[in-house]
Amino acid sequence: MAAAKKTASSARAKQHPAKAGEPEVEVDERTADGAEGMSFVKEFVVLASQWTDEDDAHDANKAGTVNEAIQRGLHPRGDVSFDGSVEHRDGKSLTLTYSVETVPASVDHNPADTTTPRDVIEGGD
Repeated sequence: MAAAKKTASSARAKQHPAKAGEPEVEVDERTADGAEGMSFVKEFVVLASQWTDEDDAHDANKAGTVNEAIQRGLHPRGDVSFDGSVEHRDGKSLTLTYSVETVPASVDHNPADTTTPRDVIEGGD
């Protein structure tokens, strides 16, 4: 019975490295486009010919960044930043990169402080 409890604890620690004192590892594991410390990174690929560098377009991508972080078990905090764009390898598109600081949900002691997509859209960030 003790061996079963130890195995369950080990599995839980691997699923939630933040509970084992490694929140940056958990953020990295839950970020598909790479992470920078506690910052969740999201990339969007758009057609260069149709991209307009307007606030409304950025707001939608920022809301999408926050939404994906939440879906991946991370709680965004504060403003989402637009980190820039680079030409995509197809030569016709741009890769837009956004990031937001996060807290793994598994160790969040203040979940009410989570930035939501609605916060982004209504805040006019």
